[in-house]
Amino acid sequence: MAVITTRTGSALNIQFRTGRDAEGKTTYKTKSFRNVRTDAPTQSLYEVVLKLKDLQQHPIIKVTREDESLLNTKSQQQ
Repeated sequence: MAVITTRTGSALNIQFRTGRDAEGKTTYKTKSFRNVRTDAPTQSLYEVVLKLKDLQQHPIIKVTREDESLLNTKSQQQ
């Protein structure tokens, strides 16, 4: 039975290093951009992050893309 994958959502997450806490541990903050087009190429999203980088107060540590998909068999779609 073949499984059909349909991407239903996508988000771009950017993690920043924001400083240190009272104990000297590094602190982080993540900014999420929801409702990213599910068909947006990963290269295009990364280029957007590069443009945003110079506008940020804190350095970017990590960039991730979060995709959500619906898994169905052909018989479940009917």
